[in-house]
Amino acid sequence: MENLKKKLKKETLFGTFVPFALGDVADYTSRLGFDFIIIDNEHGIMNQETIFDMIRAAQCQRTPAIVRCTNSTPDMIHKVLDMGAEGILVPVINTAEDAREVIKSALYPPEGERGIAYFTRAASYGMIDDKAGFLKKANEEVFISIQLETGAAIENHDEILEVEGIDMFFIGPNDLAASLGLPNPHPEMTKIIKETIQKITAKEKTVGIFVTDDETAKEYIKLGAKFILTSITQYMTKGVREYLIKAKNN
Repeated sequence: MENLKKKLKKETLFGTFVPFALGDVADYTSRLGFDFIIIDNEHGIMNQETIFDMIRAAQCQRTPAIVRCTNSTPDMIHKVLDMGAEGILVPVINTAEDAREVIKSALYPPEGERGIAYFTRAASYGMIDDKAGFLKKANEEVFISIQLETGAAIENHDEILEVEGIDMFFIGPNDLAASLGLPNPHPEMTKIIKETIQKITAKEKTVGIFVTDDETAKEYIKLGAKFILTSITQYMTKGVREYLIKAKNN
């Protein structure tokens, strides 16, 4: 698989959240044509063994697997990267210090503080000869992304954007709107999102955002977003409901 960082330099990437805790669902979703999937361990109900199976299922289809962590604690970040996930998406980052802590957890020394173990899947279960080379390559290729989804994050975004090593800044419209006491959609929310995208791209950083339809995706892409996320759930629901309405309409 081509590294996500390299692909992002050339094209806009489209992915989906997978909230259902089953390797088969990750396998199925990875066959649909997405550039990556995000295994949603923030809102999905998942244990470690299931996340492990979902990562492997996606990668068997040559689809990169990112895990949205439950939180930013090092143990969560260490575990999913040791499982071999291509990257992480960490929710609720409100300050530059929060972002720096994510970097520490995701990178091996000297750049970070990720614990070293060579028997993990990420390290080919110890079947690597060049251990120093493995550590260097892991630091270069791991995809580190964070969510800007609160009023505090927007207020502190100038400092957050200065943190080196973050590969994608993801805007969560629904959580951000709730944090600001606004409905979504709302004209003020649209303004805030547009301004945030413009400020991130002005720093030559990558913007990600959640969308619920293709028109919104196109709108944000025009503004500069390059990492477009949706969720399979709404399309499954829509398809089934449309079928039932048509099938029952005699």
